[in-house]
Amino acid sequence: MTRIILGATAALLALVVAVRFDPLPQGLTATYFADANWSSAPVRSIRELQPSTDGLRAAWHGSPPEAFSATWIGSLLASRSGTYTFESDSDDGAWLYIDGRLIVDDGGRHADLPASGTVHLERGVHEIYIRYFQAGGDYALGLRWAIDGGPLRAIPAWALWARRVEFSRMLISAWLRRALAIGFTVWCALVAAWLLALIAPPTRRGVAYVWSDPARRTLAAIVAASALLNLAGIWWGLPSAWAGDELTPKPVMIALSRHFSAGWFDRYPPLHFYVLTIAYSPWLLVDAMGWAHLTDLQQTTVLGLVGRLVSVAAAAGTLVAVYVCGAYTFGRRAGLWAAVAMALVPIFVFYAKTANPEVPYVFWFAVALAFYVRALQTAALRDVVAFGICAVMAICTKDQAYALFISMPFGLMYRWRSIVDRRLVVGGAVAAAVFIAVQNIPLNASGFVAHVRDITGPGSNYRMVEPTIAGQLALLRLSAALDVRSWGWPLCLSSVAGFAIAIRERRTRTDAVLLALVAATYYGGFIAVVLYNYDRYLLPICIVQALFAGLALDRLTAQGAARWRRVVAGVVIAYSVLYAATVDVLMIGDTRYDAEAWLRVHAGREKLVAMTFPDVVNPRTFAYKSVDIHTTDDLARWAPEYFVLNADYARAIAPHRPEFALIGGLQHETLGYRRVYRYRTPSLWPWLPGGHPDLVGPRLDIHVSSFLRDLSPTIEIYERARS
Repeated sequence: MTRIILGATAALLALVVAVRFDPLPQGLTATYFADANWSSAPVRSIRELQPSTDGLRAAWHGSPPEAFSATWIGSLLASRSGTYTFESDSDDGAWLYIDGRLIVDDGGRHADLPASGTVHLERGVHEIYIRYFQAGGDYALGLRWAIDGGPLRAIPAWALWARRVEFSRMLISAWLRRALAIGFTVWCALVAAWLLALIAPPTRRGVAYVWSDPARRTLAAIVAASALLNLAGIWWGLPSAWAGDELTPKPVMIALSRHFSAGWFDRYPPLHFYVLTIAYSPWLLVDAMGWAHLTDLQQTTVLGLVGRLVSVAAAAGTLVAVYVCGAYTFGRRAGLWAAVAMALVPIFVFYAKTANPEVPYVFWFAVALAFYVRALQTAALRDVVAFGICAVMAICTKDQAYALFISMPFGLMYRWRSIVDRRLVVGGAVAAAVFIAVQNIPLNASGFVAHVRDITGPGSNYRMVEPTIAGQLALLRLSAALDVRSWGWPLCLSSVAGFAIAIRERRTRTDAVLLALVAATYYGGFIAVVLYNYDRYLLPICIVQALFAGLALDRLTAQGAARWRRVVAGVVIAYSVLYAATVDVLMIGDTRYDAEAWLRVHAGREKLVAMTFPDVVNPRTFAYKSVDIHTTDDLARWAPEYFVLNADYARAIAPHRPEFALIGGLQHETLGYRRVYRYRTPSLWPWLPGGHPDLVGPRLDIHVSSFLRDLSPTIEIYERARS
């Protein structure tokens, strides 16, 4: 096998050298201008494999101006004669010329809309010229072709060249590059097979290690069942971002185009951007080499799915860390029950299948907590150092994690009976060094400062209560209600009972207090400071509560326990399974899928569809023409054929907002529109006692504190009345 790998590597290197020294440049010559009408001096002229949204972003290093324009010129290789259909979708205008003839006219200021044209091309080399301008708002550009009525696909890199040469010469270069792509694919397959053979023995040993112990077997089953729960509906809303504040591919690609430096910053810290970039890297390599191309929507879907799979993996790791924490603190059975409890938290199930940084930072916190409880017992320097590194990883994934670690150094001092300890000094120094490295402070100090200013300035302006005693009490009541909703009342009561058991018993009292302090300092150091709360902010507190719930369930099901106790535990788990599965049911059968199908039939791609509110709460718009409307005047000016309204989200609109009058006029049918569609996917078990109001309830609360409210909302569609 080694000889085959070496031979394949030598052949691949030979192809790389041949392509490297091929004088015919692949791609088109792109020229960028700093205005919207190509009249200024060119800002830059570069070679791009294909015009695309990613190319626009990269050309401006992730920060394009409000208005700009660009051209692409070169040669198009038609490998055979036939009827070629070209389609462009752009925001704003774009035009495509073949041999000086206008084929696609997608001009004017508009949203991301497709336009197409057809031309007969003879086998050979043709001139291609593309113009594009952006005049404010979002920007987008995609280009596809179809041959003889085939499906539309992205124009492959082998068909676009910067120079014009004879057909046979260009065909040789095209086949050379296709051979490189095929060779690289074969090489990757061989290396993968070699690696699989290499890791097979340790994998077998690992499986045998897990299988040899009943607790480890049970943990593996829990993690596998949780993964199935988290994978269900993972495609929800793609390529749109229905998960609020999700880290979509676009901000990650912007960060990558700026090399995470040169003043780059985001609302989130950089670590999860690095993780997602690594996860994206196989596709980015293939795309950069021009071996395969996807449309913008296809790429967003693929990379969005990859980002969500990262969260699924982080969720699995979180459950393992929860088990370790529970096993060290309350025993192995309690650790297993703690993992079960955490796996059935609805907000955990939801965020485990989105690309938000919620579950990844909770994973790093759970691992840090595992090393913390180990360090409490072992006092080993390696555990302290590992705890510090994982704590930094959590903070560099989401800033608010800092408050989780306020009490932990003091807990170690108390347990070790030492105020100044060399292990804490070393661990703190290593953590500080890792923080500086991950935040990229040596190369991006200005970006780090800008990030801090953002999260302490505009990013903190969501205050729900006043900074008074009455305000803090109101915030505490809200947090308690959110906590019960997040867990479901049976598991929430279990966590309270488990804490009472741990405090009552002398052996576990100190550990229980130290764990409770982690949750308390997080609340006091973050939530009570920012003066607002959402259910996702309680995820790290759920980790601590899961440990206590695990202890309670362990006592209920202990050997020799009364039968009624086992029945109670069974009821708690059965309720919680249904409670958590509601998330999957609503994601898989989201109402917006049905609304999109209705619009495809009635609106098609020609009739204008209007919406208001952010894209995160609306049906996806890529299948039809759409416009955002926020006032009754805009409604009269655009006169769309249909208006789509998220009725659940509309309840939270304040009377002073311009959308308030628009929504009222639509729902009372006083604006010349009548309602023709209203639907919300019903819950499978509305009878569930004490169910989450955003999952099984009527969603009448005007104060939104959970993104679960966005699951399968009530959608209304209004049609313009005929005169």
